[in-house]
Amino acid sequence: MSARADRVVLDNTFLSTLQAAQALEWVLGLWPCRWIVPLDVIDEAAAWRSHGARVTALLHRLETAGTVEIAAFDPRIEGALFARLSRTLGQGESAVIAIAYHRGYAAALDDRRARRACDDLMPLVPWLSTEGVLSSAVADGLLSRSEAEAIWQATGITDSKRGIN
Repeated sequence: MSARADRVVLDNTFLSTLQAAQALEWVLGLWPCRWIVPLDVIDEAAAWRSHGARVTALLHRLETAGTVEIAAFDPRIEGALFARLSRTLGQGESAVIAIAYHRGYAAALDDRRARRACDDLMPLVPWLSTEGVLSSAVADGLLSRSEAEAIWQATGITDSKRGIN
C-alpha cells in the first residue's frame, strides 16, 4: 500500500463492504502484507444471515493459504483498551483497534466513530478505509482505475463524501 503497512487488522465493515462487491479475496491478494482478522470479527461475520457462512469459510480458506491470520486479542495486554473502546464501539471494532494499537499495526475500518477512536489514541493508530485501500491499489499499479471504480460501485456505498481518489 502507498501508506505502507506490513500488517493490517481488518474490521467487519471493511470485510462486508468488499464481500458485497464480491472482491474480498481479490483485494486481499493484491499486497504481500499480512491481513489480521480478530476472532471477534469472525464472530460478527458469522452472524450475518445472508452471507456469514460464505465469508467465514472464505476467511478460513485465506488463513490456510497464508493470506490472512485469524487472531485473538490478548486480554492481559490489549484488554484494558478493548474494554474502554467497547463502551462506544462494537466488539469487532474494539478488538481491531486494541490489536492494532498494542502491536503497532494499521486498522482497516469504514466506521467513522472507529476511525475517530484511532485518531484519539496516542500514539495514533493508522487506519485505512475501503476506498483508501482501492485508491492505494491504483497508485501501486495493482488495479486499474476502472477496476477499482467497478469494485467501489459494487460496494453499494452512496456517500457523496467517499470515493476512489
